[in-house]
Amino acid sequence: MILFHAARQMLGAERIRFGRRIADFAQKGSKVTARFVDRDGKIVEDATADLLIGADGIHSAVRGKFYPDEGPPKWQGILMWRGVTVGKPYLGGATMVQAGHHTQKFVCYPISRAHAERGESLINWICDLHMGDGALPSREDWNKPGSLADFLPRFADWKFDWLDVPGVIRAAHTILEFPMIDRDPLPRWSHGRVTLLGDAAHPMYPIGSNGASQAILDGEAVTQELVAGGDPEAALQRYEQRRLPPTARIVDSNRRKGIDVMLDIVEQRAPQGFSNLESVLPADELEKIVGDYKKLVAQDRETLLKLANAQ
Repeated sequence: MILFHAARQMLGAERIRFGRRIADFAQKGSKVTARFVDRDGKIVEDATADLLIGADGIHSAVRGKFYPDEGPPKWQGILMWRGVTVGKPYLGGATMVQAGHHTQKFVCYPISRAHAERGESLINWICDLHMGDGALPSREDWNKPGSLADFLPRFADWKFDWLDVPGVIRAAHTILEFPMIDRDPLPRWSHGRVTLLGDAAHPMYPIGSNGASQAILDGEAVTQELVAGGDPEAALQRYEQRRLPPTARIVDSNRRKGIDVMLDIVEQRAPQGFSNLESVLPADELEKIVGDYKKLVAQDRETLLKLANAQ
């Protein structure tokens, strides 16, 4: 919503159109014409512009036109259930929790300063379960309701003195289900005056919140290249050269568990539990895992300072 309100303020409310999706596009000379349809597939508008940036998600129609034989997203058997719960602050009120391992994981963190100021915690939580390999159980949909019966029993005894995991899950008003999926990196994103951004360009497992953060970095990079001036097609090529290689590396890393590899290390070394994390995963080893991943995804201090100074 932060980005939505910023776009509406900067571009004007009339520039944001709802209830439509891109169905096709064509390039001619220095223009691109895109065809939009409504939810029923009825044509609602043909719009012409200097460029087309396909930011239309993992089922991108723009990507599909360039790569019609790509096939469905790739799935390794993990389903995710997500929800938001108002609860009591835990572990100081500003802590992210990652518990479990590759086949069963619970992640949560507070997301509202306003709730914290009222002595509450608005907790965003995610449950991961490995449900078996094979074909996707159904077409993935960000708005598919989830059922407690499908996953809560596996977390029924996850009650800690600082957080009641099943209690947090039950208290959510809405639960959504989504498979953990991605696609193979592409050889190129930009074709003439059309390019890709975000999940349309590099759908990845949502480890380290990189689905969203990498899309934001895409937006920054393409904006900088276009503002630099010159040939728009060349600007899109420069954007691709900046962003395709690093995001491809993140897709590959997240397939290999990314930063979550630390959970499996602990599970392997202490399958019966532990009383002191340092005895299982020494601080210097943990810091190296976290530091290496931060550098990979451009979230380390040095990279962030460079980005800030470039503004």
